Amino acid sequence: MARAHRIRQYEFPYSVTTRCNNKRFYLHKNYAYQIFEEVFDKLKRMTESRDNPAPKYLFEIHHLEVMSNHYHLVLSVSRKTEINRIMQQINSMVARALNKALGRTGHFWEGRYKSKILNSLEYLKRTIAYVYQNPIKAKLTNNLLSYARSTLKFYWKSKLPSWLTPDPFLKEIPPHGWRIVLEDLVIRFVS
Repeated sequence: MARAHRIRQYEFPYSVTTRCNNKRFYLHKNYAYQIFEEVFDKLKRMTESRDNPAPKYLFEIHHLEVMSNHYHLVLSVSRKTEINRIMQQINSMVARALNKALGRTGHFWEGRYKSKILNSLEYLKRTIAYVYQNPIKAKLTNNLLSYARSTLKFYWKSKLPSWLTPDPFLKEIPPHGWRIVLEDLVIRFVS
């Protein structure tokens, strides 16, 4: 049976999830998260060529949560860099780096990534809450702000690394207000 085609769009962010092969816990160490940061930074800095300094990939990373055997990502893409292209780059670069760090070979990811189009503000907000609350629900931590494999800490401190861009919801809020909004959206309603 042929794979279903993904809807190509550039207006709304995507929520993406990718799981490790055989549901193995390859992402449980903090260096797994650091590898994602390095990959995002490298992809953001890549240019078309030495003679053409234009960015090779046009995309925005909004939120990342690395769990033990999968990760959640909220990102936006462009006509130049469609979802399939950037996810292929992210997953292959992360897989190579993690296989090397773990001293293993072979398939790292279990099949294709799963994606959803976040086509409303309410859907985007619910997804942000779900992504950041995931470590509590999985019993990986009892304090979201101390969970090291998450971008929540950057928004909480109102200080983002160069590879991280506020989503359409947070872009409308001044950085000093992110903490208040995320506390209301994510922290207060953890059950």
